[in-house]
Amino acid sequence: MRVLSYITAFMGLFFIAVETLRRGIGYFAINATTMIEDYVCGALLMTASYLAFSGRNSAHVTLVVAWAYATGGLLVPFLAHLEAWIRGVTFRPDHPHDEVGIIVLKGIVWLICFACLLGSIRLLQRRVRPISA
Repeated sequence: MRVLSYITAFMGLFFIAVETLRRGIGYFAINATTMIEDYVCGALLMTASYLAFSGRNSAHVTLVVAWAYATGGLLVPFLAHLEAWIRGVTFRPDHPHDEVGIIVLKGIVWLICFACLLGSIRLLQRRVRPISA
């Protein structure tokens, strides 16, 4: 669980920092929803990491929730950007279809999120044992 806690903390900071550096605080005036979504993701991951490092009982469930949010939240932006590249059409001006490096990065980040979600679920399953009849 220790490694997962470090990855969770790193990715929490990553989501917040990358969104802020990529778009800037001024982007709140253009599309606050997309900024808030990434900030909430970062906050959930940071909270889960804190709870895991603190050894709290709620850490396992919080890790699953945070990683599920991150995995689900990143899936559509990744697939939409990939689809734009496949079709050769820019659907959104802030997702140019020729940014292959960004598409690859989103795919890698999504895979990390998905792997951590599976790892969190596995940890939770080990912790929660079924009641014998």
